[in-house]
Amino acid sequence: MLKLKLPKNRIEFLAAGAERRMKLAVLERGWEYYHRNLVQNVNLVQGYILQADVRGKEIFQVRLDLEQFERSECTCSSEGYCQHMAGLIFWAYSAHGRPELLLMQLKQAINARRRAKAGLKADKTAESAAATLLPELPPKEWARYFEQKFHGYSLSNQHSVEQFYQTVWETLGGTADEWPKPLAALYRLHLTLYVLSKIEQFHQDNQSSYLSYYIENGCKLVAASCWDKLKELTHERQSFHEAALQFPKHWKETLEAVSSRLLHARPGPVYWTDVYRFLWWQLFYGAGAEPEEAAGRELHRLTLLSAQESIPRAKDGILLAMALFDIIRGQDAQAMKRLSGLHTRQFSDFYVILEKLSGGGEWERVLNWLRWLLPVLSKAKQEEFNQGCSFWVEAVKHQPTDEEWIRVMLSLLPRSYYYYTDYLMQTGRFRQWVDLQLATGISPASLYTAELHTVETHDPGLLLPLFHQSVEKAVAEKNRDSYKLAIRHLKKLNSLYKQLGRIELWEEYLARLHIKYARLRAFKEELAKGQWAT
Repeated sequence: MLKLKLPKNRIEFLAAGAERRMKLAVLERGWEYYHRNLVQNVNLVQGYILQADVRGKEIFQVRLDLEQFERSECTCSSEGYCQHMAGLIFWAYSAHGRPELLLMQLKQAINARRRAKAGLKADKTAESAAATLLPELPPKEWARYFEQKFHGYSLSNQHSVEQFYQTVWETLGGTADEWPKPLAALYRLHLTLYVLSKIEQFHQDNQSSYLSYYIENGCKLVAASCWDKLKELTHERQSFHEAALQFPKHWKETLEAVSSRLLHARPGPVYWTDVYRFLWWQLFYGAGAEPEEAAGRELHRLTLLSAQESIPRAKDGILLAMALFDIIRGQDAQAMKRLSGLHTRQFSDFYVILEKLSGGGEWERVLNWLRWLLPVLSKAKQEEFNQGCSFWVEAVKHQPTDEEWIRVMLSLLPRSYYYYTDYLMQTGRFRQWVDLQLATGISPASLYTAELHTVETHDPGLLLPLFHQSVEKAVAEKNRDSYKLAIRHLKKLNSLYKQLGRIELWEEYLARLHIKYARLRAFKEELAKGQWAT
């Protein structure tokens, strides 16, 4: 496998996870682990799991999930996010910049958040007095209350968006704790929708600001945190269904609030189509006295809106929302037929569907959608491509054979190289692994030593063509450094032929090499240094 350098967006994701979830002491200890070269054997598994061995009192195995940070884990006994994880984050960052500067930035951000939190304490009494009125108000009044509390909030530095998120939840997050559970669940949903709306506004208002890059990243991080909040609400599904029956006016306003955001969505960090589909599938569908009638009315409303909409991306959003109701009812073929009318089919538009189906163990349906999306996956952005391959990796585990998976990976080369080479190594298909390296022209110098050793232990002869190819390519570059690389690989070839007991073949090959490159004086000098002069 190629030596590792994560994409910049993955590094930013890890840094954000460290800032939100790790304590200062943990980060400082993690820096020490990195600085003392205790982070070892780092590799990327399945395209989105960064794993390594970190040496402490013993060797601990760390796995950082590059898509869902909360799934990261370490084999040490520490609770939560540990110093070994932090050490791996600093190791990954070192390919892009100075890890000590990252540590400094994380310290500044965490301290700034602490100061913002401390500034809230003086307002607690007044807020609690005002909050007692809220349960009697409809959700529209909740939204006005939220806006009043944060009217005029401005972004003054690169951490302002994250500070806004923290301040909102510190100030308003506990307001509904003593309410009836159904109303409390609705309140938390509306508060999350408010935050999402505000970061969308921040993004729009600051596109020409010198801080626009940082604000955009901050908005993306906060949007991810809001998704975590929405996922937490799925544990309160029963409360939402009770709200539909006990508080029908609140329920009606909630559905309207979600629908209105779908229709007025703008390009930015919040994709309201996903929010709409997630909420309807996870929380809304099946609620109320007449659930099927309610779903039918919503689908009819979307149908009328689709006929009126002319903007392609907006029309696609409505079409995706309509198809959701087919999918919920298990009518995937009908959904695919409906979605054939999309102006632009993007893999990211189907992540919500694949995640829900895979979470429910409906792997045959997942595979059907992955097959339907395969033409899109080959052209997808890198992050979407990684998501798609990750779903394929999981889905194939539930199939009797991996033949289809192999065909898919071959069809997606060279983009699927990391997934395919990792899979071949894991399943012991060493001949195919070597064939892949030959086909892609990867030099042994760019592969992990441990993987080469594994193949060599199984059958030294498999590595012969790989090193032969590398020697030919190195000599063809015709410079002193490439000649030295060729000599190193010739030494390895010599060792392999000895292991195979075919030293006569080695001598024949060396003789042919001298004849073929007789005019390359510098190369012949390097051969002489390797004691292989004619």
